[in-house]
Amino acid sequence: MDNGIVKKTDGNFAYIEMELNSGCRTCSNRGVCMSGDKPALIKIENTYGLNAGDKVEIDLPPQAKLTAGFLLFILPLIFLVAGYYIGYAIKPTESAGIAGGIIGLISGIADLILLQKLLARSNYFKPRSIKKV
Repeated sequence: MDNGIVKKTDGNFAYIEMELNSGCRTCSNRGVCMSGDKPALIKIENTYGLNAGDKVEIDLPPQAKLTAGFLLFILPLIFLVAGYYIGYAIKPTESAGIAGGIIGLISGIADLILLQKLLARSNYFKPRSIKKV
């Protein structure tokens, strides 16, 4: 379970700021989850009757965390490597491979943005439960 505090509510949505645990302070990838030294706000549908200032426990499925990590860190690298080899196969020079890698990386990031919009409608990355503490 992860802990957080409801920072604000806006219509049907609540914005939760996750509390930092000991692993967050030393994580080299904390810039992904945090803006500066503060965690980013998570926007959820407020079907739990949350109000600003409520402390909550959020149960996120472990497989969703692993999938999100894979999509965020590994998928763009796969596109980068594939783009390099495709560029090199089209024209066997180092510069063509590098150009293909850059195009692959950009298309991988674009795919992530599209995938995020599609997955936002599914329940896969949504919390299993949220409890007021």
